Amino acid sequence: MGKARGIFPGRVVWVHNPAATLWDGKTGLWWNDSNTDQGVVTNMVAQAIQQQTGKSDNPSAWDALFRWFNQTQGKGNTGYATGEKIAIKINLNALGEKHAYNDNGTFTAPQAIYAMLEQLIKNAGVPADAITVYDAIRLMPDAIYTRVQNSDLKGVHFVDWTGGDGREQSQRDLKVQVHWSQDTKGSPTFLPTVVTQASYVINMASLKPHNLAGVTLCAKNHFGTIMSDWKGQATVNAPQGANIHGTVAAHAYSWGPDWTWPQAPMGAYNALVDLIGHPDLGAKTLLFFVDGLYVAHDQNANITDEGRWQSAPFNNHWTSSILVSQDNLAIDSVGLDLILSEPTTGTLPDCLPPGSTPDNYMHEAAQADKAPSGTVYKPDGKTVLASLGVHEHWNNNNDKQYSRNLKTGDGIELIKVA
Repeated sequence: MGKARGIFPGRVVWVHNPAATLWDGKTGLWWNDSNTDQGVVTNMVAQAIQQQTGKSDNPSAWDALFRWFNQTQGKGNTGYATGEKIAIKINLNALGEKHAYNDNGTFTAPQAIYAMLEQLIKNAGVPADAITVYDAIRLMPDAIYTRVQNSDLKGVHFVDWTGGDGREQSQRDLKVQVHWSQDTKGSPTFLPTVVTQASYVINMASLKPHNLAGVTLCAKNHFGTIMSDWKGQATVNAPQGANIHGTVAAHAYSWGPDWTWPQAPMGAYNALVDLIGHPDLGAKTLLFFVDGLYVAHDQNANITDEGRWQSAPFNNHWTSSILVSQDNLAIDSVGLDLILSEPTTGTLPDCLPPGSTPDNYMHEAAQADKAPSGTVYKPDGKTVLASLGVHEHWNNNNDKQYSRNLKTGDGIELIKVA
């Protein structure tokens, strides 16, 4: 369902390389270079970008991405222009209250972030100081910040909730609001200046189950973008302040009086559609990226030895994967299918119990112009959304093929690189 996007519409590239993930599951930290190989990850990202664009070298691949994107935005057949800003949203949801984080929680891999920055600076011609890596309501760990600042990529900006230690503090743009397409009865929701002042966004999400939404992929990654008050105060719980958690509940959820919601059924309004359709978020996104090098039990859990996946091609090793696409719904569809097909994650009772509705937002977004819920999605308060991409499920867990692979439709094309 929906309309596929991209140079090759609906294309999702999946690069799988077990050599990237060397951790024994016990010793040290998964994100140390002794456990996650920077060189292998760098090559994986390069392979993904080239396969996504059909180009044989990195500079040509990036030029193709920028030109396709600018044409779709009505800017003509133009590449990247020096001075244009790029905001990279990473997932830091599980991290603690200090920049000096030193545990095995789940967050976007430092090696993947470094590889992306190296691609932009050395192959796409983007000046380091035109790039900002951010999470508006979490803290940027030294594991990411120090790796970049102590390298030849120094000059990249880092924005987080508190600022300090070389980071910049996230700031609301009071002129740019997210207008929820149904009344959520929450506080007004604003976007941070890091995205409103950018010409492009790169969405670097994580592959993992989620104990409220079922999964957290590229769409839900923007829960860490919005800024809103809760109980009269600016808060790291901005989605709670906006009162949108209930719209993404894939099953009934209860964790105390302020954190209890009934299931949002298929065909219900979902706030994720407003986020991925907003002119300053989804509409600015040059590339969607899912880090699947290691997968945690849920969004708050540490990476542990139990995180090895049993299904093929993982075969009791780490997931060791990277996904890229130009279509938000296509990449999230593949991420969901991967999680649902894995015995250790697909039926997690606290994330994906039977009857869960994790793909409701995909149905709503793919058909945003005629949403099953009947919602008229207008996240900027003015313009009704058209389809935001293509959604379908693969044919079976063994072959993992979609309609473009099978030449039966105009949906997803999954390109596997191993």
